[in-house]
This record gives sequence, C-alpha cells and structure tokens, in this order.
Amino acid sequence: MKMPVLRRIGSTLLLLGAIQGCASSGRPEAGKLVAEVTSEPAGLAVSFRGKPAGKTPFRRPIESLAEVSQFQALRAEQQTTERRFRVLGPDRVEVLIRTGSEPSALAKALGLSRVIVFDYSDATTFEVDRYEIKPGFEALLTRQAELLTSAFSGIEVYVCGHTDSTGQDDHNQVLSLRRAEAVSRFLSEHGVEPSRLRSQGFAADYPVAGNDTAENRALNRRTEIVLPD
Repeated sequence: MKMPVLRRIGSTLLLLGAIQGCASSGRPEAGKLVAEVTSEPAGLAVSFRGKPAGKTPFRRPIESLAEVSQFQALRAEQQTTERRFRVLGPDRVEVLIRTGSEPSALAKALGLSRVIVFDYSDATTFEVDRYEIKPGFEALLTRQAELLTSAFSGIEVYVCGHTDSTGQDDHNQVLSLRRAEAVSRFLSEHGVEPSRLRSQGFAADYPVAGNDTAENRALNRRTEIVLPD
C-alpha cells in the first residue's frame, strides 16, 4: 500500500559559500539568511541555542545554515519526531519541527525514532528513469558534504532515493536505490566516510507532491539526506 503524500516542506539544500548573519531587525540584507520556523502542530514553543525563541510561526536571523540544528521544540507535550530543513532562496531557509507520540513514517521505515531531514527537490531532481547526478546538483551536494563532516560529523547518514509513480514497482525500487547510491558515492568522494553512509531506496512510497502533473512528478524524483536526531 502506498504511503500518503507528505507535506512539501523538504529542502533543496544547499547554498554555495558561507552564509553570514542577518540584521537584528529580522529583515534580511543582501547575502544574509533568515529562518522561517513552523511546526506541526502550530503554535509550538521553540528554543534556539538553548534559549526561548518564540512560538511558531516566526522568523529569526541566523549566522549560517549549520545553525538550523539549533532550533528545538521547547517543553513540548509530545516528543520531537522530525525536523525538516528547506532552503527557499539565497536569504531564506524554512525549518519545520514536527512533534507527536509516534515516529514519522519515514523514521519508522529507517528504524529510527527521531530524524533530521534535508529534502532535495526542485532544481536538484533526476531525469525520468535516470540516476545520474545533474551538474547543478553537484555544487549543492558538495556543500552538503561539508556540513556532514563539520556540523553533523560522526553520525550515520541515510541517503534515501525516491521516484515518481510511473513505472513498475520493482523497477522503481531499483531506480530509487541507484539514485541513493549515486549520491552516496558523491558524498564519499567529497570527504564523508563511506562507513557512515547508508543507501536506501523507497520507490514512490514517500512523495512530496501529487503525481498528477509532469511538474509534480519531477519533484518526487529526488534524494533525501536523513540523520538520526
């Protein structure tokens, strides 16, 4: 049975170069970065760097993309099950914090209870029935490798491949795994220890958009970087 369509709150990570701090007013200057923090359920109290930051939704300047991991649910009635990061542009990154009594469907599939997800979509998707990494994807993956060897060093990295819903299930399963393996090879070639990488293929089980149009199907032909939280 196919899984329900997930809310499209992934990330098309990552931006080139270091992204520095924002003005204290919260309005981004050229080249600065502002986090747009949301949650499920809404109105969740969130901390940043261990201090109360406000209730969702809210916006906050951050010094670098690595700081997205500093956003945490504050005294939530239920535990944090998933944190998703999506870069919306050169000065905006979306942070989604999910809480609940059960792990998310993706976390369960990986045998994890809490996860951090970097979701690749939009410009970083794959061509139909292909698993080769596009040239435009390489720069973003290079930046991802830098984060995995610095801010997120020493932990397992699950590279999850996905397809759209066209094609046979068996074929899509193999294709999604090849996409994950292609990204894993790239990350290992750019400094991430191969022993940390776990390639997983999920075929069309976890879409981020409907498969009703060519544009939406393209969004589902993607990889995600998932970390234990």
